[in-house]
Amino acid sequence: MPCTNRIIARAARLALTVLVPLAGAGCGPEAGAWLYNLGLAPKQTSRAQYQIPAGPVLILVDDDQDLIQPPIARQALIDELAKALKEHNKVERVTTNEELARVQQFEPRFNDRGAREVGRLVGARTVLWISVQQFVVERDLELAVSPAQFAARIKLVNAEAETRDQVRLWPPDREGYFLSITVPPQEVRTCRTLKEVHEKIAAKAADEIAKLFRDYEIEPP
Repeated sequence: MPCTNRIIARAARLALTVLVPLAGAGCGPEAGAWLYNLGLAPKQTSRAQYQIPAGPVLILVDDDQDLIQPPIARQALIDELAKALKEHNKVERVTTNEELARVQQFEPRFNDRGAREVGRLVGARTVLWISVQQFVVERDLELAVSPAQFAARIKLVNAEAETRDQVRLWPPDREGYFLSITVPPQEVRTCRTLKEVHEKIAAKAADEIAKLFRDYEIEPP
């Protein structure tokens, strides 16, 4: 009997531990966060938008408006995205910046070629095409009051396609998947150099793009 009483008392203390914070949190996102942290809320999973086909992949950052100046973030985005995709076993082989630069050097009409043609030049089966639509960073990083902004349209292209209707793998929308990210001004102000803020933007963009092609757990706000 004493053992039973101790069990009941322990259960009551646990209930109070859970319910007291929840009483202050209310019924909104705060309550959900408490439950999630205590392991009592069901985990939500965001499913991959598309599975990247097996085989070599080219990550092509197309900045035809030269919005990213200097082009640090372009190169960093390729490296960070390749790393993120490999970490989750979504790709095995990604064309490096150096390999792409060599092809560009010896291909006189490189800039006139489409994503599928460039993919073929480097021996890729699939091209992850990222068309830059916006890139904004304040000049004075220490006094930045606005967030750094990056936006792009994303497509997966079949570099081995023989007909036009086989070229676009994803998404169904011809314009591509629109993705936009921001880096808060307080984070921008922690960066000492333009290189640092470019790399921060690239890392955040790479993480969001990689999530399009894998399942991941949604954390509460």
